[in-house]
Amino acid sequence: MSRIFVDGDKMITVPLATLPPGVRQGHVLAVVREMSADGKRATLTIEIDEAATTQALAASAAQVESIRRQSAKRDPGGDVTL
Repeated sequence: MSRIFVDGDKMITVPLATLPPGVRQGHVLAVVREMSADGKRATLTIEIDEAATTQALAASAAQVESIRRQSAKRDPGGDVTL
């Protein structure tokens, strides 16, 4: 089973076998839903969105670096005295 965030809002559980081969934690997936002409069947195409994954990882790294810099301004480092 795999846990997937949907639009960054909610999480769903899907069987890992339904995901593309090679999918890993952190990948952004693109899902396209196509309806049959008679409306009785829906086909989902799921693929790894490499460009969106690269962008999301870069944004995450930038956020972590920003927090690290802000923390360095307040924390002189060294041992903690309790």
